[in-house]
Amino acid sequence: MTKSYEETQRIDSIWPLSIMALVSVINYIIYFHLDHVDISFFYGSMISTAFVSGLLFFMRLHSKINEKTIDYKLFPLHLKWQTILWSDVEKSEIRTFKPIREYGGWGIRNSFSAGKAYIINGNTGVQLYMKTGKKILIGTKQEDKLQTFIKTLK
Repeated sequence: MTKSYEETQRIDSIWPLSIMALVSVINYIIYFHLDHVDISFFYGSMISTAFVSGLLFFMRLHSKINEKTIDYKLFPLHLKWQTILWSDVEKSEIRTFKPIREYGGWGIRNSFSAGKAYIINGNTGVQLYMKTGKKILIGTKQEDKLQTFIKTLK
């Protein structure tokens, strides 16, 4: 019987979509109440706002961990699962981090000192120290459950 851990995260705060709604209202006021003449820019900005809102609304971080691999994908940016073999991992730990200070925010982030991170929300994740010297962090909202699962693998 294979032991496994699975988690799916999504953006559960309303602020990204609120910002997009605010941008839409500002665009509407600028172009229809202040009589801005270039309507094509209005349509372009509304389409890009709708695209970013949709991207944020549908974004999910899926992670699956078993005895052999750590699989993850940040949908819709990753359509295929990304796989890390446990045999390539030197050390792992569950840790609390500062998303803005350490990685510059959420999403797929690269930091020279902290490594690569896949974060949807929150400030806890599994930190993987690879045998190559690279560091990869995958965010979690179920740190206790993940910690217990990783301990059963060792």
